Amino acid sequence: MKRNDHDRIYRILGLFMALILSISVLSACGGGEEPEVSTEVTETEYITTEAQTETEEITTAVVTEAVTEAVTESPILEDDGALALPVILPENAVLDPLTGLECSEEKAQRRPVAIMINNIRDALPQQQICAASVLYECEVEGGITRLLGVYNDYSDLKAIGSVRSAREYYLDFAANHDAIYVHAGGSDSAYVHFKSRSSAHIDGVNGPVTGFFYRDPNRAHMRYEHRLVIDGDRLDEAIAFMRYRTTYKSTFTNPLHFVGPKQSVSLAGGKDANEITVQFGYHQTHFSYDAESNTYLRYQNGQKHIDSVNGEQLAYENVLMLFCPYTKTMDTKNHITVDDVGTGKGYYMTGGKYVEILWSKKTADSAFVLTYASGREVYLTPGKTNIEIVHAADRVTVES
Repeated sequence: MKRNDHDRIYRILGLFMALILSISVLSACGGGEEPEVSTEVTETEYITTEAQTETEEITTAVVTEAVTEAVTESPILEDDGALALPVILPENAVLDPLTGLECSEEKAQRRPVAIMINNIRDALPQQQICAASVLYECEVEGGITRLLGVYNDYSDLKAIGSVRSAREYYLDFAANHDAIYVHAGGSDSAYVHFKSRSSAHIDGVNGPVTGFFYRDPNRAHMRYEHRLVIDGDRLDEAIAFMRYRTTYKSTFTNPLHFVGPKQSVSLAGGKDANEITVQFGYHQTHFSYDAESNTYLRYQNGQKHIDSVNGEQLAYENVLMLFCPYTKTMDTKNHITVDDVGTGKGYYMTGGKYVEILWSKKTADSAFVLTYASGREVYLTPGKTNIEIVHAADRVTVES
């Protein structure tokens, strides 16, 4: 046997003797003060047997599993709107800014699109609206509403729509997420805003990218203006043609804050909100809380709101009601403006409860900020969010 082998054996034996002696000392100390620990590194500290390494790996695995199991068993965070929340994020997790769920790095960085969706009764049902991570609804002229679907995972989608014309305040909603606004024509004031704000937009009626839109033959039974759609491939091509930025700008601040992807929010002190009705002029939107899925199921004018592609009813983990006064412009087409810049009040609904919140938005092109009266930001349950822009609180009815 070589001398080096003898030395290694002696060092290992020395290590075990030191370990046994340490255990004896600790046992003798009982409940007394902890013995002073030396920070000096000796040669024996670098000697690790294969058995020790295996033990350390097993211990680490058990601890990790225990932490994960604890999060899984107790995923509900009681939120009083004031105290900090114990948000637990998986190690090295990449999260989707629109949903708070884990996703690829590409999806997390991808600049979303915000597509103006026709919501008039004659244009129903819509296509691919279930795929939107965030859905806005706001009134337009005539007491009807239009929807704005925000997507960052759209490339494989077929026939999204039908796509409808722009209003300038929907451009503000798109700006909340640094999104490229997709529309088909628009009001005169919308075009003034596109120009003055140098907004990134894809227009299906005017400009150089109209050829990327098409009339869906599956909607041939509808009026001409209700047939216009665009698919994900053509949308990517249109964005490339316009040379628009395809990742978030460096100064972007996400307006949506979420708890961990395996957690959900319970609104401590919140009031019951099992049935919610919003009255927009002639249009009515309703949400019904489904405890089994922990989502709000969406209805319109007494009917389930269905996506024709998959036949599913729209459902959302979060519903936000932001109260933004409407003002009539008194033009020939009875257009309105929406005061969504400044400050205001609102409601946050999740898990069958609701609480009052505050919103603020510094400029038309900045993201809104959601807080409680305490000043602390609002945290959402990971998943999809429906944002209702409502004239005033008296348009909303909440029932237990």
